Amino acid sequence: MRPLGVEWLDGVKPDNLQQKAMPKGLNISSTVPTIVACWRAHMNALVRVVENSYSTALIMEDDADWDINIKAQLTEFAHGLHSIQGNKRVSREAPYGTNWDVLWIGGCLSGPSSNETHFYAIPNDPTVPSVEQRQGAAGIPESWKETFSEDSTRYIYKAAAGCCLYGYAVTSQGARKILAALSVDHIEIPVDNALSDLCGGAAGRQSISCYAPSPNLIGTYRRAGPSSQDSDIESYDPTHFHDERSWNMVFSTKRNIHRLAADEKTLYSQWRDSPEKWQQTEMSLDEFMYPRGLLVDL
Repeated sequence: MRPLGVEWLDGVKPDNLQQKAMPKGLNISSTVPTIVACWRAHMNALVRVVENSYSTALIMEDDADWDINIKAQLTEFAHGLHSIQGNKRVSREAPYGTNWDVLWIGGCLSGPSSNETHFYAIPNDPTVPSVEQRQGAAGIPESWKETFSEDSTRYIYKAAAGCCLYGYAVTSQGARKILAALSVDHIEIPVDNALSDLCGGAAGRQSISCYAPSPNLIGTYRRAGPSSQDSDIESYDPTHFHDERSWNMVFSTKRNIHRLAADEKTLYSQWRDSPEKWQQTEMSLDEFMYPRGLLVDL
């Protein structure tokens, strides 16, 4: 397996945007400039994928956070992805395969089509926050919830919708498709909403192949303080304050970073007093075993 290469890309400031470089429908004067700048930054990342002929790439925003067990989570996500697609052979060079356009593993929420009956379930996942602990509600069908508790299950499925771009993977063909639809063609809404339309084939968009977990595997970190420091895109009440938090993570890497740097083996959940039976309030890196899932057809 080839080593993971990391590249840092600069964000885009609204002052650097020019109307004549915008695709049809995207008007700087009538759209929040920071939303346009976010679109431009993601298009730049996708251009980099195409220019360098990357077979696959993971694109993350700079405030992304993930569970300390991300490697085990992604391994099982790959198992789920191959199970759903019916892949019999898995290449060591492409452990997730390449017969998809987007793996939307990090965001606020995602969901399958309303009539989807084919999915992969990981019940009693100790890295799953309960519904009450999450930010954003997923569109999981009621029939799935009746089979496996939404509180303690991670679902993997073909996604028809999503929101927020904390972390997502693209194939080379997926990057080209998104660029054609959201840069060459036209866009009138925020880039994550437009990508959601592509995944679902909504709003007259040609459908692309997207897969996602719920809850997501990559979230966003917010340090304690005023909400106004949380985003360069949205505006928040400067008088509103919140505690430190990492969205939809149990064992947040950011919140355990000092223990990880000190090579400590015992790490802690965000919810030290959680009453949930499937969750652990602390874990040992040497002893933790991520659960296996199963393919489900309802």
